[in-house]
Amino acid sequence: MSFVHLHLAINHSPLYATLFAFFFILIGMMIRNRGIVTAGLVITIVAALCGVAAYYTGDQAADIIKSGPPIAGVEKTVIGPHEDAALFVLISSGVAAGLALITLFVGRRRPARPRWMEVVMVIVLLWSLSVVVRVALLGGRIHHPEVRQLITR
Repeated sequence: MSFVHLHLAINHSPLYATLFAFFFILIGMMIRNRGIVTAGLVITIVAALCGVAAYYTGDQAADIIKSGPPIAGVEKTVIGPHEDAALFVLISSGVAAGLALITLFVGRRRPARPRWMEVVMVIVLLWSLSVVVRVALLGGRIHHPEVRQLITR
């Protein structure tokens, strides 16, 4: 198994983990269930780790694809923009994970975690989700011609 296969196997995990974290925290806040919010905070940290894994396997995969022979259906020219945008996933998910850690630690000593921290987490996760979706669309352009028209540089 090469880094290309590994990247293709895990590249969806940051998107779905961020999406799950967002909805866990949002639903937990709506029904006032601290356990669900806590699960969302933990999933936020997992999403950041998934983003790191996808970024570094993608970096290796890009080198393999760019230096190899042409592959039918693969548009090598859109790898660069996808690669550049992927750095922002590391930043946004890192910020979200850092805030999730802070929120978890603040909430462990008090009977109730400050609600404003949960609201901030929902906003930050929404921002992070928008970044991850853009990178996913750019990545989809590499091999899926039907997606190439959906987003421009």
